[in-house]
Amino acid sequence: MGAHMGSFEVIGSIGRRQAGLQVAMAMYEDNARKINAILAAINPNAKPDIISLGHINAMLRIAERLDRGAFVGMLGDRTLGDERVHEVTILGERAYLPSGPMRAAAILRRPVIFMVGLYCGGNHYHVVFEPIADFSAVTPKSRDFAVRAAVQRYATLLDEYCRRYPYNWFNFFDFWRTPAARPRRPA
Repeated sequence: MGAHMGSFEVIGSIGRRQAGLQVAMAMYEDNARKINAILAAINPNAKPDIISLGHINAMLRIAERLDRGAFVGMLGDRTLGDERVHEVTILGERAYLPSGPMRAAAILRRPVIFMVGLYCGGNHYHVVFEPIADFSAVTPKSRDFAVRAAVQRYATLLDEYCRRYPYNWFNFFDFWRTPAARPRRPA
C-alpha cells in the first residue's frame, strides 16, 4: 500500500532488479492511462502490469496475480468522493481515509505492506517497506475491526513519513474535509 508520496519509479526500479519478481499496480482507469504515459516517457522498455479498478473483474484479477506470487500495489490515501472512510488523525488533524483498499486485502486474506521511496537529495533515496496488517487469519466477523486497525496503522505511517520527509508528499487531496462535504462522483 503506497501513498502520494516519494517516487513510484524508484520502487519500481527495485522490482525490476529482482529476477522473477512480478509486480502489478491496481488503479482507476484514467489514472492508469496517465501513469502509463509518464512511465513510457521515463523508461520506454518498462511495460507496467496495470489492473484497472472500477470493473467487476478487478478483484478477480488482483487475486489471480497474488495467487501467482506477484505483488500488487495500490495507493490508499484518497477516495473518489463517495466511498466508505475511516476517521484518523494525520498531521494533528482529523482526516478521512478510504477503507476500500484494506477491505479488499481483508476479503482476499492477504498481508499489506506500506511502501514508499523517499527522495533524500542528489541521487539518494530511502526506500521503506513496513508491515501494516496481515489479514490471512481474519474472519468475516472480525474483518471490520481489522480493517479499521489497518487504516489507522497506515495513517500513522503516512503521518510519520510526512513529518520526516515533508517535501516528498504530493497529495493535494483534501482528506481533512468531512465525507458529507465532499463532492459526489457522477453516476
